[in-house]
Amino acid sequence: MKTKKNIFIISLFLLISSLNIHAQESAIEILEKVKKNSLSLNNEYYKFRIYSDNENSLFPMYGEFYIQDLKYFIDTNSIDQVYDGKKIYTIIHENEEIIVDRDNNTFLNFTPNQIFNYFSNGFDLSVKKEVNKFIISASNNLESNLAYNITINSNNLSIEEIIITDLINNKIVNSFLTITYEFNLSVPSSLFKFDINSYENYLIVEQN
Repeated sequence: MKTKKNIFIISLFLLISSLNIHAQESAIEILEKVKKNSLSLNNEYYKFRIYSDNENSLFPMYGEFYIQDLKYFIDTNSIDQVYDGKKIYTIIHENEEIIVDRDNNTFLNFTPNQIFNYFSNGFDLSVKKEVNKFIISASNNLESNLAYNITINSNNLSIEEIIITDLINNKIVNSFLTITYEFNLSVPSSLFKFDINSYENYLIVEQN
């Protein structure tokens, strides 16, 4: 009798494990589809809002976000950022300062490519299907106090919302909300190029 009970428990454990693995693969597959879809479009445009419960004069922040392949341009009232495929130019208007970096380390980290690369390693992922939405939850052992929730529009595979929550203090660390989304727009390529002449009096800080 004990043997049968043990076999049942082992079988149940294996079934639960396989379901967890399947859920994780499904979440990764959805993020991969979002990434591939983004790269297949001519241009993407997000009008967004960023919010945080932490005290910071930058938030709430409203802006526009253009993506062309891996290049992008972020336009807000306080910080702009251009990635031309090689370098990132972060323009801080209040300080009249421009930080130039070769690492793809944007202050948003919200492009589909960045999201896929970030969550594809070291995270436990699960996915829940709702009407016209995929909601992906993510966590890892290194940041056990943080919970990530990514909402994907299941019709056009756009990012609707990303919320990072501090579970200990019950605060929103950061939330990215899409206000409007468009794709396959006609956007000038100059948008993804940095023009030093537009920032005559700004201090240039080179990283690396």
